[in-house]
Amino acid sequence: MFLTRTEYDRGVNTFSPEGRLFQVEYAIEAIKLGSTAIGLKTKEGVVLAVEKRITSPLLEPSSVEKIMEIDEHVGCAMSGLIADARTLVEHARVETQNHRFSYGEAMTVESTTQALCDLALRFGEGDEESMVSCFSVHNCSWMLRDCACMHA
Repeated sequence: MFLTRTEYDRGVNTFSPEGRLFQVEYAIEAIKLGSTAIGLKTKEGVVLAVEKRITSPLLEPSSVEKIMEIDEHVGCAMSGLIADARTLVEHARVETQNHRFSYGEAMTVESTTQALCDLALRFGEGDEESMVSCFSVHNCSWMLRDCACMHA
């Protein structure tokens, strides 16, 4: 019995005979439909910029937030499905606060990004449709890190 394409696209961990992950391909296409979010790293810091697409006159432009603070030293810019990105931001906020409470120090941006990747892989079929870029100030240097780990 041979499986059809629809039988291979049910899970993020199901490979087709050609070695393709259709759920990841669908997520990449969903990201392409999203608005632009960029991060620039300079000697003085990090600049985040996002595009706000207002698709309805009923939508209040000031209500669209695509740049958020995760911790006092970590922020993020969002693109893709913003509801999924907000879930990731809330998870990152909890992780950074738990780390600060447990260890008495700020969580590094690498650890924060890894926590987001772990969550996205755990709930793979929904969360990979959002792309979040994190930045932080750590030891007087700026970092810019992409959290699209599920596409690596």
